[in-house]
Amino acid sequence: KLELSKTGFQINNVNIEFPIDITVLKQALGESRYLKKQYNHIYTWDDQGIMAFSKEGNKVESLAVELELREYDYCAKSIFLGEFIFEEQELFHYYENNKNQLVKLFKGDRSGAFILNGISVWFDKEDGKITSLSISAAEEKEKKVSAPLDAEFTSFKPLWQEWILEINKIVSTDNDYYNLADGISVEDIQQHSVLEDDITIPPALANFYKVQNVDYDAVTSTFQILINNWPYELIPFEDIKEEWDSIQDLQFDEDDLPEQEIDFEKVNTNNYANPKWIPFATGRNGDYLLYDTDPALKGKFGQIIELQNESWSRLIVADSLEELIQNEINNLKAGKTEHFDFIVGKEN
Repeated sequence: KLELSKTGFQINNVNIEFPIDITVLKQALGESRYLKKQYNHIYTWDDQGIMAFSKEGNKVESLAVELELREYDYCAKSIFLGEFIFEEQELFHYYENNKNQLVKLFKGDRSGAFILNGISVWFDKEDGKITSLSISAAEEKEKKVSAPLDAEFTSFKPLWQEWILEINKIVSTDNDYYNLADGISVEDIQQHSVLEDDITIPPALANFYKVQNVDYDAVTSTFQILINNWPYELIPFEDIKEEWDSIQDLQFDEDDLPEQEIDFEKVNTNNYANPKWIPFATGRNGDYLLYDTDPALKGKFGQIIELQNESWSRLIVADSLEELIQNEINNLKAGKTEHFDFIVGKEN
């Protein structure tokens, strides 16, 4: 029996604190099978479906509770069939009713963890099914406070609210790919706004992310914009510089430039991309949606450019960020939701 509450963590009524002295763990679970690997020591309780991992051998940093059999030599020979009581409820019953409390522990974490009394219970999922639990001390994270909106950009708040409302009609908030995050903080802006000495993320784009940010996901994500029948996923604010760098790596030497068919009256570029185009949504195929901070004479500051990697197409798809998102909202209201088919198909 495992029990985690506001007052502590117990295994078979033995009090447990991380890092766990291996003698205390053996007091709770009995003798174990032991393996020494290159980077850690592993203790396995085959009958209970539990494993313990220790860097030095005497203090355990994490526990694994196996819910499916695995074939590695250190894995338990039986699955966990005991009780796990969390907040005075059976863990998986609590999980079903409290998915909104799951905390993402790392970039790309689609499963999430419950954190209670300084201890993290992380759910390892494969194809939407929970296959094991990882229990360890929770890393303390400072509560982030979203930066206040500048007065001229307060319209972003209702815009986001309407977009979220329409997306929530299609995708469940506990979907693995639902990636909405709290708005960025003052520290985020200070840390990630400068792309190069004289190129920074513009105030409008920063204020857009002050309302809400998104989490990275390695597969796909819910907050996306359909342009020319291709979905562009919103880039997490902290990853904009990395995506911007990727675009700059594709600039051509002057002598090697191919001929470009671009509306040069509105679009200002003499290469693959103008460095003052700021990416904020990616097609994951080398294509981007860009916020234009350096338009040509007849263009508009803040116009949105679709940069297509293979065709070198540079199309203006909206006159502003607000127009772009409003167009997406209107499309969702009109039932144009096929870009969510994969995501909705993966719901449990």
